Amino acid sequence: PSSTPEPSPTPVPPIPCNIVFESNRDGNQEIYRMNPDGSEQTNLSNNGAEDFNPVWSPDGSQVAFVSKRKTTDEGIQNIFVVNADGSNLRQLTHHFYADWPSWSNDGKRIAYTDGDILIMNADGSGEPINLTHDEVKDTRPSWSPDGTKIAWSSGDDGQWNLFVMDADGSNRKQLTDNGQVFGATWTIDGRLLTNWGWQDREEFCHNCIVTADGSEIVDGGGKGTLVNFVPFVTADGERVELAAVD
Repeated sequence: PSSTPEPSPTPVPPIPCNIVFESNRDGNQEIYRMNPDGSEQTNLSNNGAEDFNPVWSPDGSQVAFVSKRKTTDEGIQNIFVVNADGSNLRQLTHHFYADWPSWSNDGKRIAYTDGDILIMNADGSGEPINLTHDEVKDTRPSWSPDGTKIAWSSGDDGQWNLFVMDADGSNRKQLTDNGQVFGATWTIDGRLLTNWGWQDREEFCHNCIVTADGSEIVDGGGKGTLVNFVPFVTADGERVELAAVD
Protein backbone atom coordinates (compact mmCIF):
# COMPACT_ATOMS: atom_id res chain seq x y z
CA PRO A 1 0.00 0.00 0.00
CA SER A 2 1.17 3.50 -0.76
CA SER A 3 1.76 5.87 2.17
CA THR A 4 0.21 9.30 2.40
CA PRO A 5 2.93 11.93 2.08
CA GLU A 6 3.46 14.22 5.05
CA PRO A 7 2.18 17.76 4.40
CA SER A 8 4.89 20.36 3.95
CA PRO A 9 5.22 22.69 6.95
CA THR A 10 3.86 26.17 6.48
CA PRO A 11 6.78 28.61 6.20
CA VAL A 12 7.02 30.95 9.17
CA PRO A 13 7.87 34.51 8.12
CA PRO A 14 10.71 36.18 10.02
CA ILE A 15 9.73 38.55 12.80
CA PRO A 16 10.56 42.14 11.84
CA CYS A 17 13.30 43.37 14.15
CA ASN A 18 15.11 46.69 14.23
CA ILE A 19 17.83 48.04 16.50
CA VAL A 20 17.83 51.41 18.22
CA PHE A 21 21.06 52.91 19.57
CA GLU A 22 22.83 56.16 20.37
CA SER A 23 25.85 57.52 18.53
CA ASN A 24 27.94 60.70 18.51
CA ARG A 25 28.92 60.31 14.85
CA ASP A 26 27.36 63.72 14.13
CA GLY A 27 29.32 65.48 16.88
CA ASN A 28 26.78 64.90 19.64
CA GLN A 29 24.71 62.00 20.96
CA GLU A 30 21.78 61.18 18.66
CA ILE A 31 19.23 58.34 18.53
CA TYR A 32 19.47 56.02 15.50
CA ARG A 33 17.44 53.12 14.17
CA MET A 34 18.83 50.45 11.85
CA ASN A 35 17.99 47.05 10.40
CA PRO A 36 19.56 43.98 12.04
CA ASP A 37 22.14 43.79 9.24
CA GLY A 38 23.20 47.40 9.88
CA SER A 39 21.50 48.87 6.82
CA GLU A 40 19.18 51.89 6.63
CA GLN A 41 20.63 53.71 9.61
CA THR A 42 18.31 56.62 10.37
CA ASN A 43 18.73 59.54 12.78
CA LEU A 44 15.50 59.75 14.79
CA SER A 45 16.32 62.66 17.10
CA ASN A 46 18.06 65.23 14.85
CA ASN A 47 18.88 67.81 17.48
CA GLY A 48 21.97 69.70 18.59
CA ALA A 49 21.47 68.63 22.21
CA GLU A 50 22.50 65.31 23.72
CA ASP A 51 19.97 62.49 23.11
CA PHE A 52 20.54 59.09 24.76
CA ASN A 53 19.13 56.01 26.57
CA PRO A 54 16.69 54.93 23.81
CA VAL A 55 14.19 52.11 24.44
CA TRP A 56 11.64 50.52 22.11
CA SER A 57 7.96 50.40 22.96
CA PRO A 58 6.82 46.75 23.28
CA ASP A 59 5.08 46.83 19.88
CA GLY A 60 8.08 48.43 18.15
CA SER A 61 6.12 51.46 16.97
CA GLN A 62 7.80 54.10 19.18
CA VAL A 63 11.08 54.93 20.85
CA ALA A 64 11.40 56.68 24.20
CA PHE A 65 14.66 58.47 24.94
CA VAL A 66 16.25 61.13 27.14
CA SER A 67 17.16 64.54 25.74
CA LYS A 68 18.95 67.62 27.05
CA ARG A 69 17.37 69.85 24.41
CA LYS A 70 16.10 73.23 25.54
CA THR A 71 12.39 73.45 26.21
CA THR A 72 10.11 75.85 28.06
CA ASP A 73 10.83 73.88 31.25
CA GLU A 74 13.50 74.73 33.79
CA GLY A 75 14.85 71.17 33.76
CA ILE A 76 18.18 69.90 32.43
CA GLN A 77 16.84 66.82 30.65
CA ASN A 78 13.50 65.17 29.95
CA ILE A 79 11.99 62.10 28.31
CA PHE A 80 10.69 62.29 24.76
CA VAL A 81 8.93 59.78 22.51
CA VAL A 82 9.16 59.54 18.73
CA ASN A 83 7.58 57.20 16.20
CA ALA A 84 9.84 54.50 14.76
CA ASP A 85 10.07 56.43 11.48
CA GLY A 86 11.18 59.64 13.24
CA SER A 87 7.80 61.38 13.08
CA ASN A 88 5.55 62.78 15.80
CA LEU A 89 8.18 63.78 18.36
CA ARG A 90 6.64 64.78 21.70
CA GLN A 91 7.89 65.61 25.18
CA LEU A 92 6.49 63.41 27.96
CA THR A 93 8.11 64.66 31.17
CA HIS A 94 8.51 68.14 32.61
CA HIS A 95 11.01 67.53 35.39
CA PHE A 96 14.43 68.80 36.38
CA TYR A 97 16.38 65.63 35.60
CA ALA A 98 14.29 62.77 34.14
CA ASP A 99 16.20 59.68 33.02
CA TRP A 100 16.11 55.90 32.34
CA PRO A 101 12.69 55.35 30.69
CA SER A 102 11.31 51.80 30.86
CA TRP A 103 8.10 50.70 29.08
CA SER A 104 5.55 48.46 30.76
CA ASN A 105 4.93 45.20 28.90
CA ASP A 106 1.51 46.37 27.67
CA GLY A 107 2.98 49.63 26.33
CA LYS A 108 0.59 51.79 28.34
CA ARG A 109 2.99 53.17 30.95
CA ILE A 110 6.59 54.27 31.29
CA ALA A 111 8.65 54.14 34.47
CA TYR A 112 11.51 56.61 34.88
CA THR A 113 13.58 58.40 37.50
CA ASP A 114 13.92 61.98 38.66
CA GLY A 115 15.62 61.10 41.94
CA ASP A 116 12.58 58.95 42.78
CA ILE A 117 10.94 56.25 40.68
CA LEU A 118 7.84 57.53 38.88
CA ILE A 119 5.39 56.08 36.38
CA MET A 120 3.37 57.94 33.76
CA ASN A 121 0.98 57.17 30.95
CA ALA A 122 2.91 56.49 27.76
CA ASP A 123 0.70 58.91 25.81
CA GLY A 124 1.61 61.75 28.18
CA SER A 125 -1.89 62.11 29.63
CA GLY A 126 -2.54 62.61 33.33
CA GLU A 127 0.04 63.29 36.02
CA PRO A 128 3.08 61.13 36.87
CA ILE A 129 2.86 59.04 40.05
CA ASN A 130 5.80 58.99 42.46
CA LEU A 131 6.25 55.41 43.73
CA THR A 132 9.22 55.74 46.10
CA HIS A 133 9.45 59.18 47.81
CA ASP A 134 12.95 58.34 49.08
CA GLU A 135 15.54 60.54 50.72
CA VAL A 136 18.26 58.69 48.80
CA LYS A 137 18.50 58.53 45.02
CA ASP A 138 16.44 55.96 43.11
CA THR A 139 17.43 55.17 39.53
CA ARG A 140 17.34 52.64 36.66
CA PRO A 141 13.74 51.37 36.94
CA SER A 142 12.92 48.24 34.99
CA TRP A 143 9.52 46.54 34.50
CA SER A 144 9.24 42.80 35.02
CA PRO A 145 8.21 40.79 31.93
CA ASP A 146 4.69 40.25 33.28
CA GLY A 147 4.28 43.94 34.16
CA THR A 148 3.52 43.32 37.85
CA LYS A 149 6.82 44.51 39.37
CA ILE A 150 9.48 47.18 38.98
CA ALA A 151 13.12 46.70 39.94
CA TRP A 152 15.41 49.66 40.58
CA SER A 153 18.69 50.74 42.19
CA SER A 154 18.71 52.87 45.32
CA GLY A 155 21.58 54.63 47.09
CA ASP A 156 24.25 57.21 46.25
CA ASP A 157 27.99 57.97 46.31
CA GLY A 158 28.93 54.61 44.80
CA GLN A 159 26.78 52.61 47.22
CA TRP A 160 23.85 51.07 45.36
CA ASN A 161 21.49 48.22 46.17
CA LEU A 162 18.78 46.43 44.24
CA PHE A 163 15.10 46.79 45.20
CA VAL A 164 11.85 45.37 43.83
CA MET A 165 8.26 46.57 44.34
CA ASP A 166 4.84 45.96 42.91
CA ALA A 167 3.98 48.21 39.98
CA ASP A 168 1.75 50.35 42.21
CA GLY A 169 4.61 51.05 44.65
CA SER A 170 3.53 48.55 47.31
CA ASN A 171 5.43 45.56 48.75
CA ARG A 172 8.88 47.10 48.52
CA LYS A 173 11.68 44.61 49.09
CA GLN A 174 15.44 45.15 49.28
CA LEU A 175 17.27 42.31 47.51
CA THR A 176 20.94 43.20 48.04
CA ASP A 177 22.78 44.87 50.92
CA ASN A 178 26.50 45.26 50.17
CA GLY A 179 26.17 48.50 48.19
CA GLN A 180 27.94 47.06 45.14
CA VAL A 181 24.96 46.56 42.82
CA PHE A 182 23.98 49.20 40.25
CA GLY A 183 21.27 47.90 37.99
CA ALA A 184 19.83 44.53 37.01
CA THR A 185 18.24 42.84 33.99
CA TRP A 186 15.01 40.84 34.13
CA THR A 187 15.09 37.35 32.63
CA ILE A 188 12.03 36.24 30.71
CA ASP A 189 10.97 33.98 33.60
CA GLY A 190 10.82 36.90 36.04
CA ARG A 191 14.19 36.62 37.80
CA LEU A 192 16.92 39.27 37.96
CA LEU A 193 20.47 39.14 36.65
CA THR A 194 22.86 41.18 38.78
CA ASN A 195 26.27 40.85 40.44
CA TRP A 196 27.12 39.61 43.93
CA GLY A 197 25.36 41.85 46.47
CA TRP A 198 24.99 40.05 49.82
CA GLN A 199 27.11 40.62 52.93
CA ASP A 200 25.87 37.68 54.99
CA ARG A 201 26.35 34.96 52.38
CA GLU A 202 29.47 33.29 51.10
CA GLU A 203 30.18 34.54 47.62
CA PHE A 204 29.71 31.87 44.96
CA CYS A 205 28.77 33.86 41.84
CA HIS A 206 30.05 36.93 40.04
CA ASN A 207 27.03 37.06 37.77
CA CYS A 208 24.07 36.11 39.92
CA ILE A 209 20.44 35.39 39.10
CA VAL A 210 18.03 36.05 41.98
CA THR A 211 14.30 35.52 42.27
CA ALA A 212 12.18 38.66 42.62
CA ASP A 213 11.48 37.87 46.29
CA GLY A 214 15.18 37.31 47.04
CA SER A 215 14.64 33.74 48.20
CA GLU A 216 16.89 31.98 45.70
CA ILE A 217 20.23 32.96 44.17
CA VAL A 218 21.95 30.90 41.47
CA ASP A 219 25.23 31.28 39.63
CA GLY A 220 24.82 32.84 36.19
CA GLY A 221 28.32 31.70 35.24
CA GLY A 222 31.52 33.52 34.37
CA LYS A 223 34.16 35.39 36.36
CA GLY A 224 33.89 38.92 35.09
CA THR A 225 34.34 37.99 31.42
CA LEU A 226 30.66 37.14 31.12
CA VAL A 227 29.10 40.49 30.25
CA ASN A 228 25.49 39.46 29.81
CA PHE A 229 23.40 36.43 30.73
CA VAL A 230 19.77 36.74 29.70
CA PRO A 231 18.16 33.30 29.42
CA PHE A 232 14.85 32.92 27.66
CA VAL A 233 12.57 30.03 26.73
CA THR A 234 11.44 29.33 23.18
CA ALA A 235 7.91 28.30 22.25
CA ASP A 236 8.91 24.62 22.24
CA GLY A 237 10.42 24.82 25.73
CA GLU A 238 14.11 25.04 24.80
CA ARG A 239 16.26 27.22 27.05
CA VAL A 240 18.54 29.67 25.25
CA GLU A 241 21.36 31.60 26.91
CA LEU A 242 23.06 34.63 25.40
CA ALA A 243 26.57 35.60 26.44
CA ALA A 244 29.22 38.10 25.39
CA VAL A 245 32.81 37.39 26.42
CA ASP A 246 36.07 39.21 25.96
